[in-house]
Amino acid sequence: MTQHARQFPLGPIPDPDRTAAGLQAAAARMAQATSDWHALLAGRSAADLARTYRPGGWTVHQLAHHVADAHLHGLNRLRFALTTPDYVIQPFDQDAWLTLPDAALPVQDALALLTAVNGRWVALLEGTDPTQLSRRVRHPDEGEQDLWRLVAKHDWHLRHHLAHARLALESA
Repeated sequence: MTQHARQFPLGPIPDPDRTAAGLQAAAARMAQATSDWHALLAGRSAADLARTYRPGGWTVHQLAHHVADAHLHGLNRLRFALTTPDYVIQPFDQDAWLTLPDAALPVQDALALLTAVNGRWVALLEGTDPTQLSRRVRHPDEGEQDLWRLVAKHDWHLRHHLAHARLALESA
């Protein structure tokens, strides 16, 4: 597998399916990915959690904490965008966040946060009128986008880093 394929095992973020069925499918994929994270990391040793998916990549431990942080951040972005006109997304320095003391907590803490946050994501996606996802937001680095794109990005993100964790653990 090439370095690029290891860095982007799922390829680019796919275009969103801008339908009610597409929204339900995204919610189902997020729920499945969260379950898959739990199954993948259950009973893993500290040595397993210290593995990386590519040279210079994050460890499995860091991936778990990053995914929980980013999923929470994404949920808040969506909630703000649904309730705040002309919302501008606030980016975060994901590498810096992994240097904070809470990123050293056990992986089980990251998974518990991910589970709680994902439950809110799924409830929000299943209960939101799909027409609301045509609202636009601006990301300082990525430009203007609709909320469909935001949902697609976070759906992909969960599975993207799950694929990284699988790559890191495949030889364990």
